[in-house]
Amino acid sequence: MKQMDRRLLILMRLREERAVTAHELAEACECSVRTIYRDIDALCAAGVPVAAMAGEGYRVVAGYRLPPIAFTVEEATQLLLGAELAPPLGTADQRTAARSGAAKVEAALDDATRLEVERWRERISVASDEREAPSPWLPDVLRSVLDDRVLRIRYHAFGSDEVTEREVEPYHLFYGEDWYLVGYCRLRQGGRVFRTSRIQHAEVLPERVERRATSMVRQERDEPVIEVRVWIDARAVPWARGQTVWGFVREEPAESGSVFVVRTPDLRQLLPWILRWGGAARVLSPPDLVERLREEVEAMSRVYQWPPRTAGAASIATDTPLSRGPSTVASTVAEMQ
Repeated sequence: MKQMDRRLLILMRLREERAVTAHELAEACECSVRTIYRDIDALCAAGVPVAAMAGEGYRVVAGYRLPPIAFTVEEATQLLLGAELAPPLGTADQRTAARSGAAKVEAALDDATRLEVERWRERISVASDEREAPSPWLPDVLRSVLDDRVLRIRYHAFGSDEVTEREVEPYHLFYGEDWYLVGYCRLRQGGRVFRTSRIQHAEVLPERVERRATSMVRQERDEPVIEVRVWIDARAVPWARGQTVWGFVREEPAESGSVFVVRTPDLRQLLPWILRWGGAARVLSPPDLVERLREEVEAMSRVYQWPPRTAGAASIATDTPLSRGPSTVASTVAEMQ
């Protein structure tokens, strides 16, 4: 970390409500305690009133205010581009906050920086996303997480196709192609991860809960997790890396390609991703997914046969894109380029 960045971080930490020790600052800045002492001396020499509190650590004297923050062109551009990502992902309040925050960043820029940022933004942009709107219950989920209050939900488990009423002690909300709630499910008596788009109804209850330790709220799916191994032809691997499916764990080297390892609670969710690669992909395990994929290919074959005729399972199974060999793989990869 550069000296200026390190001292700015130290100053930010010293402005916190509680005192911070030199060891904590050294850990945060990834440097030695001796370096922290030198930086604190430098801040004091620059006029920052740092108080040493015996047995507690350091902090800035109450009432001290920093001058307005000056953003670099890179910092301002990244913040404004990030604000453009918020509208398709968040709630109405989050979208409003993103626009308000972006306006404040722009207002804090000097004329020269503002002109340079505009020049950057003419050349760098975030494409509008036509993704589905977030769950209508997302504001309730967010409120329960922030207020540490029990959330009662009616939840549709995709794998078992069951709808159940549950009470959840919320822990964390994160985004990964959808919003997910991590919490302690009182019905299942364990940590669970709930996809908010599958919540059919939500109600924030008055009951408040103490946040459980991270180890007590393991990030588990609401259904058993299955490990899937899919071989991808080497010529399609670069595209597969850029379009990994939710649940992707790792990529392993393999002959003439790579094996993509995915963990999922529902095999059906992987069918569109596997079919995307045509003959450039082959499911290695589990056998159940191979069978489901075969059934899907048979159904697709019947839809596109002309003139219509009845197709037997055996005839279809021996005439899939995978069975037709390298030529189909080559055509699939060629279409990606």
